[in-house]
Amino acid sequence: MRFVSLLILGVAVVGCCSRNSCEMTRYHEDGRAKPTVMIPTMIDTSSFDVPWSISEELTATLTQKLTGTGQLYVVKNEDVAFTENPFSPDLSWMKREFPHQEFVVFLELVEHETVPADKSKSDVPLPELSTNLNMAVRMRVIDMRGHTPKVVLQETVRNSYFIPRTLLPTNYNVVIWGTSEYEESSMKNAHDALVNEITSRVTDYILLAKSR
Repeated sequence: MRFVSLLILGVAVVGCCSRNSCEMTRYHEDGRAKPTVMIPTMIDTSSFDVPWSISEELTATLTQKLTGTGQLYVVKNEDVAFTENPFSPDLSWMKREFPHQEFVVFLELVEHETVPADKSKSDVPLPELSTNLNMAVRMRVIDMRGHTPKVVLQETVRNSYFIPRTLLPTNYNVVIWGTSEYEESSMKNAHDALVNEITSRVTDYILLAKSR
């Protein structure tokens, strides 16, 4: 299943972009270069159990949405392996691991939990209730252009998405990322809402940093 997730991630990032068209997206129509951004695959420290990698799904969705803004050039994710903590005060290793990058966006899924929308019904099985999908992503945007890396944004984005009770609850062991059914699901809508907010924050802060 992890192989399938990685395949989907790769297709989502580069599937509709030929070498020439990818090169063209580096620049605005007036010839100005767009800020270049690398997004390593999101770290997942949540405990939500589904048959695919939610962190890979969110990374692919964010890559698509950032590219779709037309404001940034998102570098192909080579799934760089690093052992250091990207949220620690020590940034010295980043120049070694991410050479020639302008900006790197680190993300960590710290919460992904379904809870009853009505807390007074916490003893009722979740499939019989309307629920909230509570999500939180810690993010850190690093400006790599100077002699030493610099944090330009560090915050946690939170979203709580209401999922109404239905007669037939979605079985996410069957309706998985990459299927047409999943594209219409409440979880996909919740993830899109979360990623839209991350996209807006990342874009705004990178453009602000680039303008200085």
